[in-house]
Amino acid sequence: MNKYILTMAVLLATCSVAADEKEHTGSYDITDADREMMHAAANQYDTCLHEQSDKLIATVEDVREVADQSMKACEPALTELDTKLAANGIAEDFRVGYIRHTKSASVRRLLPELMARKAATTESENGAAAPAQAVEKSE
Repeated sequence: MNKYILTMAVLLATCSVAADEKEHTGSYDITDADREMMHAAANQYDTCLHEQSDKLIATVEDVREVADQSMKACEPALTELDTKLAANGIAEDFRVGYIRHTKSASVRRLLPELMARKAATTESENGAAAPAQAVEKSE
């Protein structure tokens, strides 16, 4: 009976150790050069989003659509980052997570700015029309 319990304990310990090991390819060790490249790519993505949204904000009514189209246009910057990190041996799950974080953080910063710009544009258009309407009513 003791042999059975001992055998089961050893098997369970072995299984739990094996379960703790994540199956991944690549490394989580990121060099300073990798970090600099990641930050530069995130900044490039932000810049691209702003440039694209500047082009679209006047013609597209919905700011969510502006953000979506901008994200699609700027996707190659993040694809290039993923390729470079993969070439440097960085683990896929880390790359995917970092790129997802970069996208969402950039868009979270962009959307309020787009809403404010759209509101200011709408307000100035309505504000310019209001005095003309007031003049017509007084005559």
